[in-house]
Amino acid sequence: MAGATSPQGDEGTAGAKKESLWKTVRDQLVAEIESGMYPAGALLPSVRELTAKLTVSTTTARKALAELVSDGYARSEGTRGHVSEGPNAGRVEVAPTVTDVGPRAHAGAEGMSGVVVVRTAVRIPVDGAAPGRPTGVDVRTEAAPAEVALGLRLPDSADPVVVRRRLTADAHGVPSQLRVSYTVPVFAEGTRLAEPDLIEEPWSTALERAHELDLKVIESYVTARHPDDAEAAMLGLTPTACVLVRVDVTQATGHLDTQEGTRPIDYTMTVWPADSTRLDLEVRQ
Repeated sequence: MAGATSPQGDEGTAGAKKESLWKTVRDQLVAEIESGMYPAGALLPSVRELTAKLTVSTTTARKALAELVSDGYARSEGTRGHVSEGPNAGRVEVAPTVTDVGPRAHAGAEGMSGVVVVRTAVRIPVDGAAPGRPTGVDVRTEAAPAEVALGLRLPDSADPVVVRRRLTADAHGVPSQLRVSYTVPVFAEGTRLAEPDLIEEPWSTALERAHELDLKVIESYVTARHPDDAEAAMLGLTPTACVLVRVDVTQATGHLDTQEGTRPIDYTMTVWPADSTRLDLEVRQ
């Protein structure tokens, strides 16, 4: 009879280990969110990425991500994956309202947390470099959105690209700019463009220094639209707010690819809250 009870005991031990494993994965993701590795609006690792990186089962990875959603640290966006809600998102706290920002302040719509975000008007120079300090950088490889795939002239719209997201805050700590750069892997990989370290210099300069190739901006324009869910979360806006979006497409002239030669290598979108952003334009004499 003793032999009959042993399997039950082993099964219970295995179940406990399995349960503690998804908790370990969840706790690691929570720590990375709290550290700023995955700021609000950033994509979290997929089930496939977690299973490969941490050598866990898909069941464990799915359970860990589901618990992040349950705890308020993430939300699910269907086929796009799981998106971070940012540090402290799992706690019931009210973010402080920015005060004493001067007569040029703009009160934006209620942010995702239900707090009215007060913004100081920010002037953006012609080169698009916003004043302020970066609050988060996220770099990963993922499929490009349809408009980006077209802009980069990807042979296959499902081809992955290196995506670098950088959020900038103004002097009061209020998010003021989101820059998302989609760079073809043949250009980014093996350089600091694909590393999660902060790049202080303008993005155009970083592109130029990555390789000994001549670069040229072949397309640059600004549009106005509503933010998508990730942009709204990271900039503290509602989906009905308005944002200004600048698109810059950069082309390399050189021997990047023996089959394609000259080709676009980077598609960068810079997003600003429309009500508090002033874009300086180049004045032509």
